[in-house]
Amino acid sequence: MRRLETLVAGLALAVLVVGIALFPLTQPAFTRIVAGRTSEVAEAGLAKARMLSVAEQVRRFVVDGNRGGALPSTVDGRDGFDEAAVSHLLDVRHVLSRAQLVTGALAALLTIWIGVEVARKRTSRIASAMRVAAIACVALVALSALAGLVNFDWLFTQFHGLFFTAGTWEFPSDSLLIETFPEAFWATAGATWAALILLGAAALAVGARFVRESGEGSSASDR
Repeated sequence: MRRLETLVAGLALAVLVVGIALFPLTQPAFTRIVAGRTSEVAEAGLAKARMLSVAEQVRRFVVDGNRGGALPSTVDGRDGFDEAAVSHLLDVRHVLSRAQLVTGALAALLTIWIGVEVARKRTSRIASAMRVAAIACVALVALSALAGLVNFDWLFTQFHGLFFTAGTWEFPSDSLLIETFPEAFWATAGATWAALILLGAAALAVGARFVRESGEGSSASDR
């Protein structure tokens, strides 16, 4: 039973790391830098500064909810965001909101669990859970990277299939949504997300060793 509890705590901690690693990708700086390098400016027929402004509008619409404002149906004389695009971005907003809710709930639950384990002087279980989380994070990134290298389109489709209804997230290549956020943008976002998850895994591994050694030192001093 204790092993199962430790395993569950470790997997929950891994999900928490994945959720936290998503946060930097929703920030204005990330959108500005990556969209500035990947957006199909020439194809869209917009100036680069205008394209970045559109990218920020979309980010705010998704991340900031109703405070982000509406998306324009036309942009500088060309088609902007139609009903289908807005509907999909609303779906993205809902998925992101749920992810934030789950991340917050896991943070609260794990804080309570860690507090109980510390109070009961069972820090070795905390260290074990951290190691499980680190391994799970590395395994997730490794499997995702392998799938992406073998067939990125398949991975992209499967990822969207987890969260969106089929047919609601596919748009013509000449739509403003795709030109603003082309495949290269999402490949960069995925690689950044993976790197942040691995950074979290490394922190967990180091933390697990520190917690275990601290626990052993405390036990030795009590004898």
